[in-house]
Amino acid sequence: MTGLSKTGLSETGLTLTMPRLGETMEEGLIVGWMVAPGERFRRGQPILELETDKTVVEFPALGDGVIDETLAGPGDRIAVGSPIARATVAVAAEWAELSGDAPETGPVPALPAATAGPSILRMPRLGETMEEGVIVGWMVAEGATYARGDAILEIETDKTVAEVPALYDGRLLRALAQPGEKLPVGAPIAEVEGEVEPFVGGETPAPIPVAAAPVVAVTTRAEGEKLRATPLARRLARQKGLALEALTGTGRRGRIERADVERAGTVTLAVTAGEAGLDLPGGRLVYSVTGQGGETFLLIHGFAGERSAWAQLTAAIARAGHIAVVPDLPGHGATTLAAPDSGALADAVTRLAGTLPGRLTLVGHSLGAAVAVIAAGRLGAKVARLVLLTPAGCGPEIGAEFVHGMAGAGTAGEVSHLLRLLGPNGGALSEAVLAQMAGEMAKGRLIALAQGLATVSGRQRIDILRPLAQLAGEIPVTAVFGIEDRIVAASDALNLPGRVAAHFLPTGHMPQWDAPREVADLILKGGRDG
Repeated sequence: MTGLSKTGLSETGLTLTMPRLGETMEEGLIVGWMVAPGERFRRGQPILELETDKTVVEFPALGDGVIDETLAGPGDRIAVGSPIARATVAVAAEWAELSGDAPETGPVPALPAATAGPSILRMPRLGETMEEGVIVGWMVAEGATYARGDAILEIETDKTVAEVPALYDGRLLRALAQPGEKLPVGAPIAEVEGEVEPFVGGETPAPIPVAAAPVVAVTTRAEGEKLRATPLARRLARQKGLALEALTGTGRRGRIERADVERAGTVTLAVTAGEAGLDLPGGRLVYSVTGQGGETFLLIHGFAGERSAWAQLTAAIARAGHIAVVPDLPGHGATTLAAPDSGALADAVTRLAGTLPGRLTLVGHSLGAAVAVIAAGRLGAKVARLVLLTPAGCGPEIGAEFVHGMAGAGTAGEVSHLLRLLGPNGGALSEAVLAQMAGEMAKGRLIALAQGLATVSGRQRIDILRPLAQLAGEIPVTAVFGIEDRIVAASDALNLPGRVAAHFLPTGHMPQWDAPREVADLILKGGRDG
């Protein structure tokens, strides 16, 4: 069926069918349409998200056109070659492989065979704004054959890292560009046997449909590391309530794949009482486990603290039939990880949380409360509740005397005086404990963290109110303030989002020390309707 478009170009109406994305594919699941009926699309633009038995892909338009009507919707499982949409396209020949109007002799054939002869493969354009790319690595060895849709090359742009699929069957004869080389779009990168996407010098090549193969999405962690995961791995992680940051990828360059998510969903940490450790890039995170059965509470101490600060609360949690998991944050206690900023602390907490069974209640104190908010945002459905004790990041000021004083302390006397700022029990520690703390502070492990937390004049440098507002709309959030707190003002509670349940206790900065029973009751029983 042929007609005249509003632009004056001749267009053809076609019935589009489920494509074959690999030799073994027999059916595909419609994840969702990325172009609505009546909406125009350009060649190379993703129009449909599909899930096969191997991956989730965004299928690109093979030419310009418009979707007239969708014949299959999200959740529908469709056999290869069966109708999925009606469309009006500019050039019908471009859609021959997906057109149900063409004569058929059976199921949609496998992707076309390659044309013999050497050709030059050039740096593809992975997006409208891409001007150059870095060769990350070749995924096909020289001399090896590949089929259309196979990932043959990994490229990094300023926005993403993607595995680029072959548009035709062929053989890689010789790589002309090596890993680490940065080349402009259109530059020769390989000699291949078979057909390649045409490129005419001086013209701007159209974006290549990289989404026809698994695209490695990139997120930037606080410490600048790139997290790589296939679309299917991301989808499964969301379904299982797992945080990708907590998983270890076994794929190429540490990429998280389906098997990694499935393994994490079935194998969790056997929570056994005592001290344990989690080996992470850069060092070891040390933590303690108290109690067994029931719910799991992950307790996150504050600046210059350590696991022992939670002793009374962990005992109360264990007596109530639950589990308390308490880490030494990076830069603190027995943990050997560095603490350059709060993001690094949140990364370690997120990794630990991902190894724990079931949903968690995160309890954070002061800086640890800010870390809990960051981690909860990453962990998603893994977190059931959030409890914040005298949280940092809710107001403009903080006790810089304590923060910078502890970071630079070198004697037991200095530590003793500073601890008295925490409340009535702050000066009750033994000489041996004070000497131990002074020895830790003298190592300078917390100087960078202190600078990132507050200015020397006492202005806070972190703000958790915006992410906290989003979390409070998804899970119960409880905040506890001490009315005699000299580090974080109780008036900061006035800045909290309306859905956060705020409580006030007659304590200093350490309510878990000054009012352990009340705090335990709030954590174990209260705030569930927050």
